[in-house]
Amino acid sequence: MVAAGCQEADIETFGGADSADKAAQGLLGHGFDKELAEQYSAAIRQGHTLVAADIADQDADAAEAILDENGSVDLPEPPAVRKPAQKAGNGATVEQETLQSVKEEVEIGKRRVAKGGLKAVSEITETPIQETVTLRDEAVDVEHRKVDRPLRPDEEKAAFGEKTVELMATSETPEITKEARVVGEVVLSKTASEQEKTVETVARRSDVKVEPVGNKPGNKR
Repeated sequence: MVAAGCQEADIETFGGADSADKAAQGLLGHGFDKELAEQYSAAIRQGHTLVAADIADQDADAAEAILDENGSVDLPEPPAVRKPAQKAGNGATVEQETLQSVKEEVEIGKRRVAKGGLKAVSEITETPIQETVTLRDEAVDVEHRKVDRPLRPDEEKAAFGEKTVELMATSETPEITKEARVVGEVVLSKTASEQEKTVETVARRSDVKVEPVGNKPGNKR
């Protein structure tokens, strides 16, 4: 129905005897006559499901075709219709009663229903980690010493050359390294199987049988 141009909010279904009256009231509110609304209500009580949809006129044919493809049935006619008395040509009053022969057409199909399943949800949990580490901290100091001695032979070559000496101090700080590792998997899967099932039902039919009533042949009238 949605594919035919109907909005999901404009589709309503009535199924079960407890919704028959509600369906009839809804049809009356949409301009259906009382007799037709009661026929739909009776069909719901008989086990049928009514699908009501608010759809544009140009999409009506497509919606009807979708319903037909999915096993929709025609509205059953009432079993008997009483016509009002009519006047015959000679002035006599003619009263007619019509009794209809009704036959149920049975179509057995299948529909998909949900029967439950499984849902996997990932959750985040946090675990505090505490560990004590030893950190090293260095410092550079300078000390001036007063010396008075002769220059050694091994010091003479470098004594009057320019030289720079650097001594760097370092310190250690805590460092946290994280690595995400997969430690497990949860896989949801479903397996489809097919089986044959015999479905039994009863198709009803009513026939009209005409029998004489009143006086038997040979009796005086």
